[in-house]
Amino acid sequence: MTFSPATAYARPSLTGRTRLITLGLIAAVVVSSFLGRYDAEIAGFRVRVEQVVPLVLAAWMIVHPVLRGAFLRALRHPVALVYGAFVIWNVVTTLVFSPSLTGSASILIWLVIDLLLLVSMMAIAEGAEVAARLGRASVAPWALVGFAAYAVANLTRGQIALGTDFDWLYEVYVARVTAIEANIYASILIFWTLLTITRRGIGRWETAAIAVAVPLGLIASQTRTAVFSLVLGLGVFVVFTLFSLRSSWRERFTRILPAGILIATLVVTYGIIAAMGGTAPADRTLPATTSPAASVMAPADSSTPAPAPTRVPDPTNPEQQNKIGDVDFQGGTIGFRLEVARRAAQEMHGVNLWLGNGTNTFGLRHEQPGTPGVSGHIIMLPVQVLYDGGIVGLGLLALLFVTVFVCVPRERKPVAAGLLASYLLSATLTSMFWFAVTWILIAVLLRPLTEGERDLDRV
Repeated sequence: MTFSPATAYARPSLTGRTRLITLGLIAAVVVSSFLGRYDAEIAGFRVRVEQVVPLVLAAWMIVHPVLRGAFLRALRHPVALVYGAFVIWNVVTTLVFSPSLTGSASILIWLVIDLLLLVSMMAIAEGAEVAARLGRASVAPWALVGFAAYAVANLTRGQIALGTDFDWLYEVYVARVTAIEANIYASILIFWTLLTITRRGIGRWETAAIAVAVPLGLIASQTRTAVFSLVLGLGVFVVFTLFSLRSSWRERFTRILPAGILIATLVVTYGIIAAMGGTAPADRTLPATTSPAASVMAPADSSTPAPAPTRVPDPTNPEQQNKIGDVDFQGGTIGFRLEVARRAAQEMHGVNLWLGNGTNTFGLRHEQPGTPGVSGHIIMLPVQVLYDGGIVGLGLLALLFVTVFVCVPRERKPVAAGLLASYLLSATLTSMFWFAVTWILIAVLLRPLTEGERDLDRV
């Protein structure tokens, strides 16, 4: 059977009621991807809203006789097949190497849900287009709401901290809005920003709104990785557009102008913020006036000097250090990631280097660095996949991203190049592979060109 990627995005003849329910569920999936903060405990597992809604959508498509065919055809798409192989490999290596199948089950189930989500979003062309429109419409509001939450929380010193988390290392409130954490909030922002600012035919007012709002949202998240990832993605898009499109140079420059404007505002904003105030982690030493009783004293007969007394951060009176301006590979969160990678490397040898240690097993063997009693987690995608699935698993992951790029329509290749470059850098320093937004973005990237996009290509 000859395969055409376009057949994955069917346009079946649906009744008004079926179309309304289907598109409503797809819209609900997109909305739920912004609600990572909300979950509930069911049978000992934390079940998230963004996991439940895709299951409802997949069940609806499987049950409905007209949609079932589209769903099954999408399941045979090369991207779905490669990701399915990745999921199966994770199951195999978990059965062989995991010290606790229960400890691995939550992530394995999440991977299966992601596969169902991806296939459901690829089944109906109109559904992927709806998802794209909703994602683009979210950019400026998502950024501005985050900045408002950040500003209010820090100005009130935590008295009003809705939609924020307190960063205990830098003693600053960071925006997460309804995402699970600031890193994920920022990742959602930059990926939808990339898809929006690189869209053909984007208007001046929309460009201006994004150029103003997105830097503010990134400041609110205090996430350095997101800033670098967005600039990298925009840069790759610009270079790819200039040297790959078959059009006049004037048309190419017109195509990259909105991205260039956003790069300029990001660089200027980041430069100003990075130069303002203290950028190191907050000072933990006690002031000189601290009572001696509060100090930690060494035994009288010990030659070991007493450890330096430290204070406990006070969320109601934080130092509010400038986290986004701190780029330090020795300490801070970057140093923390390096320490996690060093510990993970202890089990990456021999057969485990090739086949892995089992899905989500790092926390079963290690505590979080600097946090005794808390299970560790690897927050860097390549390291996590190498630890969980070995070189075989990492190879399947690389093949997945290559397959995505190959299957993207030619006219959308520059956008795909920028988005994938941004995603790979961001995922190297954060862990958002499992979240719904990843699979929504892939489905949106792979969708066939709309008539509007084809018309713009003819201009």
